[in-house]
Amino acid sequence: MPEQQIKKHDLSIMGREKLTATGIKRVDFFSDELITAQTDLGQLNIKGEGLHIDSLNSDTGDMLVKGRIGAVSYTESSPALSFFGRLFK
Repeated sequence: MPEQQIKKHDLSIMGREKLTATGIKRVDFFSDELITAQTDLGQLNIKGEGLHIDSLNSDTGDMLVKGRIGAVSYTESSPALSFFGRLFK
């Protein structure tokens, strides 16, 4: 069985108003105050105000977020849950 290649992940914040990220596998949740996305390095959590995903390219893994960035953190990835699994977690 071939080893899974880890995608490169970079993060850049410009003036706390624009965030670019590479290596995004999927977006799990988004609202105007929180965006959670999966990377090969863990779950990326973006908190702020007026957040919106301006662009997301699932082929390249590039994401652009605009709004007032308040905090960025990572948590360890857990196995993917179904919609109801996340709802009743």
